[in-house]
Amino acid sequence: MSETASLRDYFLLEARHTPRRAPLAAAILGALGVLGTHALLVRFPPRAIHFLEQAFDLQGIAAVLLINDLMAAYFAPFFVGLAGLLGAIVTAREEDQLEVLLAKPIRARVLVAARVWPILGAAAATGAAVSIATGLSIVPYLAPGDMVSAAGALGGGLFLTAFALLLLALLLPLLVRMRDAFHALLIGSLVWLAPLMPSAVMIYRPDVYEGRAILRSAITLPSLVWHDAAAAWIGPLAFILVTPLCALFVRIAGRVLERTDTR
Repeated sequence: MSETASLRDYFLLEARHTPRRAPLAAAILGALGVLGTHALLVRFPPRAIHFLEQAFDLQGIAAVLLINDLMAAYFAPFFVGLAGLLGAIVTAREEDQLEVLLAKPIRARVLVAARVWPILGAAAATGAAVSIATGLSIVPYLAPGDMVSAAGALGGGLFLTAFALLLLALLLPLLVRMRDAFHALLIGSLVWLAPLMPSAVMIYRPDVYEGRAILRSAITLPSLVWHDAAAAWIGPLAFILVTPLCALFVRIAGRVLERTDTR
């Protein structure tokens, strides 16, 4: 058997062992969460809806619903991917499984790629499913002149899915060096939370962004709602372009593992 065939068989073997139930469950729960949020928010008192409109500079119930829906499109793929990476890399190293595999004629970069790509693919599929659910579920709440659209909602979800995948890829060089899954989970959670902090500032310290409209648009989540027309095409483009960036960091993680003492 040729080396190429052997590598293909190994990649297929790792893909077959990649958990499928968790991504499927996350996609279903994410879609149900979007629908549940809609059913709940429309029953909020008008004063509460007005507060959200003022806090995030929104207009209309559809925009208020969308800002919450986008959180699901960010949360679901990131934590599906993080859980998969912890099991495939950190826990495996914690339990000395990687050492056994690396004792065989398998290069570290091949092992990382074979284990990581199916997980990133599952995370991408989860985010895409939640994004589609977001785009479809917002339609009944749209009114003429709304600042949002179904295409923009889909694009915003795909953009955040791509961003979640990029964060996971950026974590990889660190994860391959870690042996404690709990510490890795804490770090991953902080990485997920950090990009949301500028949006939280809009509620508690809106004065921070006075006279800084460009900065506010660049670093806050509601920007995807404000620029709905741009999100409709930037989201799918980002979803495509994130793949080569992920490939770069998967390769870097493989090299880091090769240089790491796995004993």
